[in-house]
Amino acid sequence: MAETANDLLLKCSAAARGGADIPTVWDAVLVVGPPIQALDDEERPQLEIRLINGQRLIYNSVSHEYGVSWVPRRRPF
Repeated sequence: MAETANDLLLKCSAAARGGADIPTVWDAVLVVGPPIQALDDEERPQLEIRLINGQRLIYNSVSHEYGVSWVPRRRPF
C-alpha cells in the first residue's frame, strides 16, 4: 500500500523532532524525486517535494517545519 502525504509528514516530523536535519530526513524517509526550491506566498524559501500521488510535501526553510500541499501551486506568468 502506497504511503500518503500525511504518512510521510508524520515520519518527517518525527525524524525532525529527533534531531534529524533535512538531508537525513530525505535519505531516511523520502524515496522520491529531488526537491524543488520555491517561494511561498510571502516570498519565503521552501522546498517542495513532489509525491507520486500528485501531492507535495513542503519543507519551510525558515521555520524548519513540514506541511502538505494538496493542490499544486500555480504561479501566474
